[in-house]
Amino acid sequence: MPTTIGTTYYLVKLYTHNHEDLFGDVTEDRQFELNGVGQIAADEWQRSARAYTHLTLDKWAIWPNRVEGIVTLREAGNASSYSNPGDKPRLLNSFVASYKAAAAKRINLLRNTPGNPLWQRGYQERLIADNLILQRVQQALKQL
Repeated sequence: MPTTIGTTYYLVKLYTHNHEDLFGDVTEDRQFELNGVGQIAADEWQRSARAYTHLTLDKWAIWPNRVEGIVTLREAGNASSYSNPGDKPRLLNSFVASYKAAAAKRINLLRNTPGNPLWQRGYQERLIADNLILQRVQQALKQL
């Protein structure tokens, strides 16, 4: 595991429903600019993480059709962060579910589309197994 014992890093990707480009546009000079919906997605990403004492955000980015970032989980004393070996950590599941619900509610209010699906079902996560991979992923992401 990278850096410290009891700390686990995951690359998490959350895609919009039908991979729709909702969060902004790529400009003529190939820069990505967040729109209002993208700004809400970014604000909620940071806000949602603050509710979890054993979870922190590392590098992350918003793209036209997804949110992706490195999420760090620190083991909580005597509580296991996994429901069963091989399962996604409960803490990560809880964070993603909370984030997706809060962002969808705010974005659907802004777009006047209450109840419409905003996110693809589930999410992608990949354990970052060593420091070299962690550094490569960090370099690939731009922190907002």
